[in-house]
Amino acid sequence: MFYFSPPTLKTLLLSLLLWSTLTSLAFSQEDTTSHENHAHSDIELGLSIGYARLEEEKIDGTSLHVHIMKRLSDHGIQQYFSIGAGVESILASENHFGAMLSIAAHPSESLTITLSQGIEWANHEGSWESSNATHIEASYLFEAEHFHYGPVLGYSKAEEKQHYKVGIHFGIPL
Repeated sequence: MFYFSPPTLKTLLLSLLLWSTLTSLAFSQEDTTSHENHAHSDIELGLSIGYARLEEEKIDGTSLHVHIMKRLSDHGIQQYFSIGAGVESILASENHFGAMLSIAAHPSESLTITLSQGIEWANHEGSWESSNATHIEASYLFEAEHFHYGPVLGYSKAEEKQHYKVGIHFGIPL
């Protein structure tokens, strides 16, 4: 059974409140763009915030993730892929940090699946450890006027450790 610490519970409640507010705003506006006419920005600055579960340590924490991604092209098969880099932190009793290179697939207008390879640093009882880590994330995006947002699910595997996360993704075209 999961135990939610007060800071984690606050993060979940804030995420839920933010999600419901943004969803209400997005659905109250008329959609004047069609899937065929939607223009992609070449570069996106993204931010995700949410809940993370560090499985082996049995610790809950707040996950913060920032990335910058560049779409490979506006035409052909390359329009469905982006490359970039990101950083992640999990703020908990034992903090975790990561840096990664990423490739994203955009199989539909709203769905993004990202695979990242990088290094994770963890502070365990005052000692820093590092290991290779692989991340996979899926996000479903809703368009607003100057940004997009939506739920994100993630999984990370680092040698003998793994964590899961759920949160909200925000993307700003640059």
